[in-house]
Amino acid sequence: MSGAPACSCPERSKPLRARDWTVDVLHGNRSAFSGYRWTPSGYSQVRCHACGAVWRTRAAYANDLALGVFRT
Repeated sequence: MSGAPACSCPERSKPLRARDWTVDVLHGNRSAFSGYRWTPSGYSQVRCHACGAVWRTRAAYANDLALGVFRT
């Protein structure tokens, strides 16, 4: 799992509905350790489209972003 830092651009201070974030991978992972096979995980991968940051998190907001609750 990557140790990449989470977004630290101005998007982070916006309300969740207004952030330009999407979920790339929800509750899973593919890595060399598992032979690049899909493995369930408690973590999700999130991307900020404003600064390009990509990070993994267990935060509940990933579920809302993945389901498109905040997208219109």
